[in-house]
Amino acid sequence: MKAITVQQPFAFEIMSGLKTIEVQTWDTLHRGDLLLCSTRKPAFSMKDMEEIEEEYGCTFLHGYALCLVRLVDVRLMQKGDEEPALMDEIDPESYSWVFEDIRPVIPFPVKGKEGLFHVDDSLITVSPFRYDEAVVVKSGTVDQDFGIDFSGWQGRTSEIVLTDEGEPRIQVIWDSVSLRSLPLSVIERCEKEGIDWTGILLRLGEIDHAEPRDTWDE
Repeated sequence: MKAITVQQPFAFEIMSGLKTIEVQTWDTLHRGDLLLCSTRKPAFSMKDMEEIEEEYGCTFLHGYALCLVRLVDVRLMQKGDEEPALMDEIDPESYSWVFEDIRPVIPFPVKGKEGLFHVDDSLITVSPFRYDEAVVVKSGTVDQDFGIDFSGWQGRTSEIVLTDEGEPRIQVIWDSVSLRSLPLSVIERCEKEGIDWTGILLRLGEIDHAEPRDTWDE
C-alpha cells in the first residue's frame, strides 16, 4: 500500500472528514488508495497542540497509521480549494491533493518517509466504523467502574485509540437521548475525578451500526 505522512493536527482533520484537500508542494501520478499516517513531529508547539486537542476533544496520535483515503485528483491549487483545505487563501504554486472515501484503520506505528512510501498490506486493518457514525451499544455491555448497563445506549463514533496494552478502543460520544439517561451521581463523580462523561471508550465488538436519533446541535 502506498502511504503518505501528514503532520498533526492536519492528519486528524483528514481522518475525521473535516479536511478533504491536503496541500503539498509536489505532484504525483498516483491515484487510488493511500494510507494516511501522522508524523512524529506536530505542526505547532506543544502548548498550541494541547489547545487544539481540547478544541477537538481528542488526543492526537503521532507516528501512527490513521486511515485510508482515495486520492482522486492532484492539481495546482485553484479558487474554491480554501474551504476543503481549511486555509484562508490559496497558494497557486502548491498542489491540491483531493481525498474521498475516508476509512479509519486500527492505528499502528509507522516510521514515515518523505514522499510516497510503501507499507505492508498485512499491517492494515480497516475499522468497521467510520468517523462520526451512529452506533448502538450491544446487549450485556456493562461499565465495571460505575456498574451501569449501557445496553441499547446510542452515540456517534469518534477516534480509535490504543490502550497501554495495545488493544484498540473506539471513542463513542453519547447522543442527547443517552445523555439524559446518565445518572446525576455519575456526572458528579466524573466531574470530581476529572473524567469525561460525554462519551465512553468501547471495544469494537461492543457496538453495532444504528440510525441516528438526533443531531449534533441537540
